[in-house]
Amino acid sequence: MPAKPAAAPAITKEVIEEVGPIVAHLTNNEPWYQSRVTWGAIIAAASPILAPIIGRALSPEEQALWTSVLTMVGTGIGAALTLYGRWKARRPIGA
Repeated sequence: MPAKPAAAPAITKEVIEEVGPIVAHLTNNEPWYQSRVTWGAIIAAASPILAPIIGRALSPEEQALWTSVLTMVGTGIGAALTLYGRWKARRPIGA
């Protein structure tokens, strides 16, 4: 049974709600803050910068230790998240 013209706005709204997020993901048009690859790169780049700032209240020996640890952990997490995000992506780079 065909839909009545009066039902078109409701049908359109429902289709957009259902298909919109799928199309945004497939076309790689999600906002930057929803990208796992972007967050991985941000974490990896920020950890060496933020680690010394975080360790300022510590003694010089503790600061050196924690700066190294935070840098290694942040870089590792950032790299892992970047790789995971790229592997989970549904489109090849540049497509």
